[in-house]
Amino acid sequence: MPQDVEFALPWPLRSSPHLPRARDHTLAWLEKYGLLDGRTFTPARFADWRLAELAAFFFPEATEEGLELAGDLMGWYFAPFDDRFDGSLGQRPQQAAAVCEELAGVLLPGGTPGAGASGTVRALADIWRRSCRGMSEAWRVRAAYDWHGYLAAHLAETVDRHHGRVMGAGECVRRRAFATSSFVVIDMIERVGGFEVPALVWHAPVLGELRRLTAEVIGMSNDLCSVEKEAAAGDEGNNLLLVLERERGMGRAEAVEEVVAAIARRVARFAVVEERVADLGCVLSEDGAAGVRRLVTGLHDLVRGDYAWERMSGRYRSAPAR
Repeated sequence: MPQDVEFALPWPLRSSPHLPRARDHTLAWLEKYGLLDGRTFTPARFADWRLAELAAFFFPEATEEGLELAGDLMGWYFAPFDDRFDGSLGQRPQQAAAVCEELAGVLLPGGTPGAGASGTVRALADIWRRSCRGMSEAWRVRAAYDWHGYLAAHLAETVDRHHGRVMGAGECVRRRAFATSSFVVIDMIERVGGFEVPALVWHAPVLGELRRLTAEVIGMSNDLCSVEKEAAAGDEGNNLLLVLERERGMGRAEAVEEVVAAIARRVARFAVVEERVADLGCVLSEDGAAGVRRLVTGLHDLVRGDYAWERMSGRYRSAPAR
């Protein structure tokens, strides 16, 4: 516990053949933007957390250039940003708002880092510029929307901590889907794979539900692995297990059982909804239908890859390597 919690998934684990090159690229990229600080985030910790492997599991069909971009994205999440909000920044809403506003600025059309911008901001600007390369305006609009949702979820957590407010279980599930950046990562399936789902069907209810189920399963799986870390930090409002323990008086084992069951229900629902995806073929070209199928396979890879990574990454051990 927590990395020994298992649940069944029907999809195989796959990995990209471009992993070694992407690993070397991302380490150099992190160094370029000053995100390896020599103390809390080092090359050894990058390797122990298996961040390049996470990108390879998430995107086994990525192009070589695409996997480099995906590796940089994983490095950006875990090097400068996510843990800052788990620490002191997550207790100071005005400072957190300023950070999020600066990051959001580089996602605007023509947005560029301001003079003296941090490595975190400049690195995100680079990720966003490369992410948009070759993608349609429709993709860029929805991808920017999902990035803003990710930033807003972190800011909402900070506001709740400041006011001493706690979420219920249902709200926790919804917010964690955004806070884990799952929707941004879902958008990246297309970018790093070199294809696009036709805008005509992106918001079709069947695909919207599959994306939601994917994001919720990833959020719940992450909460299973990170519960001890967040309990030790006293961050009881942003982990579904801790919310269930408080809201419903569950013990830890009972909360684990409840979350595993909730994941199983969503995986089963995914299979039911997926059977209807082929119905979209009547309004799509052959290439468009192939893109939809690639997206759905990519969702399988995200859930399965996240499961495998969280159970091998040193990030969730009690004393990760430095």
